[in-house]
Amino acid sequence: MSPAKSDKSMYEGLSKKDRQALSREIARIRREEEQRRKKRNRVVLITSLITVGVLALAGTGWAVYSGIRATFVGPLNMLSDGILFTGDPSAASTAEGATPPPATATRTAAIQPDAQPVASDLDTSTVLRVTEYVDYSSPDVAKFETANGSALQSYVSAGYASLELHPVALEGAGSSDSYATRAANTIACVANTTPDATLVVHNALVAAQSTLPDGGLSNDDLVALVQKAGVTDPAVASCITGNEFDDWVANSTARAQKTIPNSDVTSLTTVPLVVIDGTAYTGALDDTEALNTFITDVFTKASAAAGEDATGTDGSGTGGSDGSGTGSTPAPTPAPTDGPAE
Repeated sequence: MSPAKSDKSMYEGLSKKDRQALSREIARIRREEEQRRKKRNRVVLITSLITVGVLALAGTGWAVYSGIRATFVGPLNMLSDGILFTGDPSAASTAEGATPPPATATRTAAIQPDAQPVASDLDTSTVLRVTEYVDYSSPDVAKFETANGSALQSYVSAGYASLELHPVALEGAGSSDSYATRAANTIACVANTTPDATLVVHNALVAAQSTLPDGGLSNDDLVALVQKAGVTDPAVASCITGNEFDDWVANSTARAQKTIPNSDVTSLTTVPLVVIDGTAYTGALDDTEALNTFITDVFTKASAAAGEDATGTDGSGTGGSDGSGTGSTPAPTPAPTDGPAE
């Protein structure tokens, strides 16, 4: 009997006792149906909430994952884990006493998480390829740069050489408490936004090394140093104070400690590591004469090899008057210096 029937049709012909019993039964049926309805609604609600929660968690998880992943992306213009500077080859013939144009940073994409750096490819037969791994907390880096930095950078500006800087942190890599990490992050921040200014900031960090306080410069001090060097972009300051490339510093340092591309050195164990045309310099850090001799020897060997490739082993081809075999670029003239380039 359906509860939807009218009371008259349901109760007609029944005694009072039977009508009461029927009423109680109808009430019980309606209570049970209401309970089932509420249960169904509750299941639907809980299922909906779970679905929404899962989607929300998935969205949040993806956002968190994306955010974390982004911290492992390297800076722009450092696809090799270093930033490459080159000069204008025509500047090699600049009149004596004239100032050549400043070195220019090579633009590249950023290295992605889990990707390997792409080693820079430069023809060593035309210019010296200088690669330098630096830790700005190291007094040895400052010693080498103070004695030789200006000369090396003048070779680059004049078009004789390229210079690739690799900032690393041999101690405390990835930790915001590590000055080496924060200084390397500073270089990465500048390279990412104003790459051509990176060499100037490098020189400023080198100059600051001799007077570093305990723990090194704070992030605010690093921002002030960068701004004094002429880099005033707010994005650079934010990048420095936010330690934006700390993870990249840790990863790039670890990569260098495993392998050094285009070098006779298998891994980075100490700084500075200076590699010229694939050969590591092992002389005294502050011996400018020794470095100049090393550069001349390396350049002569590279030029002779290039001449043999171009003219044959008898060297009877189109060599220049300097006997280099290429006639393109003379060996750089040693340039005395009393400190890092300004």
